[in-house]
Amino acid sequence: MFPLFIFELFDDANLVIKIFVLMTLVSWVKNHVGTGPLSWILVGGMGYFILFDGWKIFGPIYVLYMLLMFGVSGIIIDFFFVGGGSGGGQKGMESPVSSGVDIQKRMASQAAQKIRRPGG
Repeated sequence: MFPLFIFELFDDANLVIKIFVLMTLVSWVKNHVGTGPLSWILVGGMGYFILFDGWKIFGPIYVLYMLLMFGVSGIIIDFFFVGGGSGGGQKGMESPVSSGVDIQKRMASQAAQKIRRPGG
């Protein structure tokens, strides 16, 4: 049987995320509307809707947004696009730069060509 304290941890994490969402909402409203009574009405109305009624929609969106803001998108891009898969072994399909040794050989040959040229 799955331990019950794991579910309590999810509930606690959910409460912490709701507090962060409320703080973000208050900050956003104060920056865009000001600190008057209208801002508190907006915080109350939007806070109730986001934190209670629409939490099943806004909760996962906020978690995804925070993950992207903390740099998870950079890790995903590095993993899928920069790392690339190793080639299937077909001739002509290998990577343009296979290793640092390849770059070192090219730089050495370019330096040797510059030395051989007079006035170059």
